[in-house]
Amino acid sequence: MVMRHMTLAIVLLMTMATLSTGCLGLVLQREIMEDMREPPETILREQAIGFDHTFTSTGLDSTDYYNESSIQIDSSVQSMSISFRAQMPLSETFESLIGNETNLIRYVDAKLWSPGSKSAGSEPFWEIRVTQDHSLERWDYTGMNFQEGIWILEVDARGYGWEPGIEQLTVKDHFDVFVTITKPCIRFAEIHDSDDCIFQSELK
Repeated sequence: MVMRHMTLAIVLLMTMATLSTGCLGLVLQREIMEDMREPPETILREQAIGFDHTFTSTGLDSTDYYNESSIQIDSSVQSMSISFRAQMPLSETFESLIGNETNLIRYVDAKLWSPGSKSAGSEPFWEIRVTQDHSLERWDYTGMNFQEGIWILEVDARGYGWEPGIEQLTVKDHFDVFVTITKPCIRFAEIHDSDDCIFQSELK
C-alpha cells in the first residue's frame, strides 16, 4: 500500500514537472531524477604495471633488454605489492661449464625508484638481481604513507632464447616483474557496468 502511494506521488510530481513551464519545470525534473539515482559505490581496485619478457637469440650470444615504466602514486593509494620471477633453464649447468663470474652474461636486474631518488643517487625503494632461476616471489607494502609523485620501475637484463628445433636443447630465458597498487574506485550505477568504475584520484 505504501509503495503504491509512493509510486503515485512520483508520477504526480513528474506530471506536474512536465506541465510546468520554463526553468522551474527543468529544475523540478532534475531534482526528482537526482533523488531516484543510486548512491555511488566505492570499491578497491588493483592496477598493475610491469614487464613480461621472453628472450630470443639470433646467434650464440645472449641478448640484452632494458625498459622502464612510470607509476603515478597519489594519496589514495592504500597498498603496493611487487612480484618477481625469473626462469633461466639449465642455469646451474651453464655456469659450471662456461661460467658467469661477472654476472654480465645472463642476469635480471630490477629496481623500483621512489620520486626523485634515482636522479639524486639514492638507494632504490626495492631491488633484486638474479643470475639463475628465481621462483615467484611477492613483497607486500601496506599501512604506510607512500611518497606521492612518479615512481619508476626499471629493468636491465640479459638472457638466451635458443630454439634449434630440438626440444631438449631449447633454452628461453624469461622474467616477469609487476608493481600492483590498490586504490579506491568509484562506480556510478547510472553510467557504469558492474565491473567498471573511475579511480577516486581521477575525480579530483
